[in-house]
Amino acid sequence: MPIRMCAYGFSCASMMMAPGLTAENCPNKNICGTIRQLTEEDRVELHYARTENNVRTIELIRTNGRDAALYLLSTRACPQTPASLGITETLARLHSTISQLEETIAQLSSEDSYIAPIGVEAHRYLVKRPYGIYQYNKLTSKEAIFPPQEREDSVKVIHLSSDSDSRNFEGRAGIERRNRLLAINTAIDTAEALLNRAIASAANPPVSEVVAEKIARIPPETEDAVNGSS
Repeated sequence: MPIRMCAYGFSCASMMMAPGLTAENCPNKNICGTIRQLTEEDRVELHYARTENNVRTIELIRTNGRDAALYLLSTRACPQTPASLGITETLARLHSTISQLEETIAQLSSEDSYIAPIGVEAHRYLVKRPYGIYQYNKLTSKEAIFPPQEREDSVKVIHLSSDSDSRNFEGRAGIERRNRLLAINTAIDTAEALLNRAIASAANPPVSEVVAEKIARIPPETEDAVNGSS
């Protein structure tokens, strides 16, 4: 009976650039069946067609078992790339997101704006006068970090006056800017931790070790499974 299929699984027609070519007439028909017995050091020669300037030529290539397997998978197993898996697009979106973050950070920290220190908050307080009760605002810190207005020692409070005073508005705006910047920083820290874990998982242990271990754990097929019995 004519041999119509390659013993190793190559597409003879594709490999030789000869539509309709079967294994029976392929120049590699006596070689392909031996590839699976090759050791790491063994090499065989395979006929391989290529085109140059629209001219088809046949070459002999020396290959080992791994290279032959990779050639088979690259020509018949629908090989993928980072682009086809969507990773390239995801990275582009990540770069775009980082650029947007940098723009946002620059806007929040422009030279003509105030950013409050961590732990500093604004509070409203009441002042009772003989002629009435008035609302004022102040910037407070748990530690004495503000330069003093009159005394020598640092102080914990800066008075911001009434609600409508620019000092009050800009002081509270500085707290809002700080909070937004800290939220961005927290998000970046979280994303960095996730990416670092992903990188570590992708890099270690080596792919070859994991695959060998998984193959070893596959249970052998039983005779019932081979025969299709239930």
